[in-house]
Formats: sequence, structure tokens, C-alpha cells
Amino acid sequence: MSRDNPTTREQVFRFIVEYKRRHDGLSPSVGDIATGCVLHPSTVKYHLLRLENLGRIRIVGRRAIEVIGGSWDLPADDDAPAP
Repeated sequence: MSRDNPTTREQVFRFIVEYKRRHDGLSPSVGDIATGCVLHPSTVKYHLLRLENLGRIRIVGRRAIEVIGGSWDLPADDDAPAP
């Protein structure tokens, strides 16, 4: 599987949104995301940087992740990319 797989990137983004919902807005760590998405931490870091370059998140400091627009809402399943 390619490290540049948009489906993996979407999985990482969705994990962040769901984590923030469940933890009152706190950001997951790279380790949390890696465990939750069954990915290597370096792959998570790559996708975090890609998501930031795409303008979907903003990485603040060493751990905080802001979802751009401040919305933790996910698109409807019919709007999500196909696996």
C-alpha cells in the first residue's frame, strides 16, 4: 500500500475528528493515531503533514491538532471517498 493513499489519509483525519469528539476537543498523539489506525508512527506523521498541506488540519506545537474551520463534523457517508 502506498504511503500517499488518500483512503489512509481520510482514515487518519476521521480518527482525529472522532478522538476530539470523544475527548472534549483534546488532540490525539501520533501514538494514539498509529494505534487506532493500525499504522506506523512515521506513516501517521506523513499523513498529518499532508493533511496540513491540504488545509484540512493545522498542527500547533508538538501535539495540538486543529481541524480547520473548527468543525468536528464528518461528511455524510455518501460524501466520503470510496475505499
